[in-house]
Amino acid sequence: MKNLTEPSVWNISAKFYLWRLKLENLSRTESSGEKLRKCLEKVFSEGYQLQAEALSFLKLIEDKVDVEKILDKVFEKLKTQPQPTIFISKGLIEECVNELEEENRRIVEKVRYLEVSKEVYHPPAKDVEAKIEVLKDPSKSISSGESLSDFLSYFRDRFKRLTKILSERLDVKGSLPIEDALKKSGRVKVIGLISEKIVTSRRIVFRIEDLEKTATIIVQPENPEVFQVATELLLDQVVCVSGFRGGGDTIFAEEILLPDIPYHKPRYSWEDVNVVFTSDIHVGSIAFEEKLFRRFLDWLKGRIGEGKSREIAGKVKYVVVAGDVVDGVGQYPRQEDELEIKDVYKQYKVAAKLFEEIPDYIEVIIIPGNHDAVRRTLPQPAILKNFAEPLYDVPNILMLGNPSYIRLHGVELLLHHGRSLEDVLSSLPNVNHQNVTKAMSQLLKVRHLAPVYGHKTPIAPEPIDWMVVDRIPDIYHTGHIHVFDHSTYRGVLLINSGCWQRQTSYQKKMGVTPTYGVTPIVNLKTLNLSIVDFRSF
Repeated sequence: MKNLTEPSVWNISAKFYLWRLKLENLSRTESSGEKLRKCLEKVFSEGYQLQAEALSFLKLIEDKVDVEKILDKVFEKLKTQPQPTIFISKGLIEECVNELEEENRRIVEKVRYLEVSKEVYHPPAKDVEAKIEVLKDPSKSISSGESLSDFLSYFRDRFKRLTKILSERLDVKGSLPIEDALKKSGRVKVIGLISEKIVTSRRIVFRIEDLEKTATIIVQPENPEVFQVATELLLDQVVCVSGFRGGGDTIFAEEILLPDIPYHKPRYSWEDVNVVFTSDIHVGSIAFEEKLFRRFLDWLKGRIGEGKSREIAGKVKYVVVAGDVVDGVGQYPRQEDELEIKDVYKQYKVAAKLFEEIPDYIEVIIIPGNHDAVRRTLPQPAILKNFAEPLYDVPNILMLGNPSYIRLHGVELLLHHGRSLEDVLSSLPNVNHQNVTKAMSQLLKVRHLAPVYGHKTPIAPEPIDWMVVDRIPDIYHTGHIHVFDHSTYRGVLLINSGCWQRQTSYQKKMGVTPTYGVTPIVNLKTLNLSIVDFRSF
């Protein structure tokens, strides 16, 4: 019987309020109270009843919003509900208020755009000549070898080049080939590639090999500094080990040296221009945040944004995209269930339409990611033209491979999609998706962008190992992880640029919360980083 009596109580409450409003408004012109009275009469004439909490909420907001519009939206929703009801709840009114606020926000944005467009918007970057130098791009140098000899050649090249980098360190001088070191007693120093690694609570054991011989390295916890370095070692990276000879082929490590980068003095531009760093747009996905991306485009055009934000936009000369322009097709099981556009050609066509809206004085540089139409193995050439021809037709877009090195106004950038970061995240303690620049700094320490072979990141046996970091950049930019993070390592600015895709079902299962719509911008004259969050526009 409770459900039968409660509605009449709510109705009596509303009718009593109507009667009181009539008394209060006898001697004055129509006010917000009079408007509310008329709205309540409309509720009853439509055959609905207000719950007590809903009535109290309307009384609270009657001076702040258009109650009539809200109730019209309420009636509209009630008529389309799968289970008809005559009762109007507070929750339903709140929902309609929020929807109308969003509509009002869009109207305000349009008005603001009209006001801004009346002004003369002349961004300073429009007067600056673009200066792009491509230092390294694997696109035209990729082979298709997959034989055993190709793999041997690939690892020999990796070992020789990283050994050369290691040998530039003064504390590596005097290292011996493993075969010669094993013939000696006492202290020895060797360089090798890590082929196996076993971690226990009592010690860490790993095997290294050079071009001729192998050795077993033992690291004991009595030396905590060396033990910590050993816990962070990745398979297939090249290291120098200094220690004492044991029995057989063993060496007890006293010191482990990595190729690492020396402390770097950054280069700066004379021109006062900005670079937008972004990635993982995923056009075609049902989770693609097109609304936020269009805000980003409007911001670049000077249509939205005020004060400091507008000043930053006016200096943007470059937009750098670190892969995954589209979501692709057939990338993982049942992907079609999460696609808005199920044809990869159409995905690139839509992406090109979006990029065409970027002002023509802004240069766009794009490398591929694992979702793009290109081979999966690293290094990757530029996105294939026969799939992404509409992007190639946009005159201010430059398509490069992954990884690539470029120079903008004298500042060097290393562009890398970052799929191999997954291997680092799964191998290192205390490193996760929320502090991804720790994984990026680890790749700089080992001087290789994909050191682990045979895990999540497929690597092609090229004659030259394009993943060796033989140049020290001023800025190292990655994507793939979908989480924005930035830091500095030995003078190099590290940026993982987030994404434009809401949380996917896979990310939800993995506990990854993406930072979408958040864009880092770097000024090349100062290397200062600014952040624009388009979710707050």
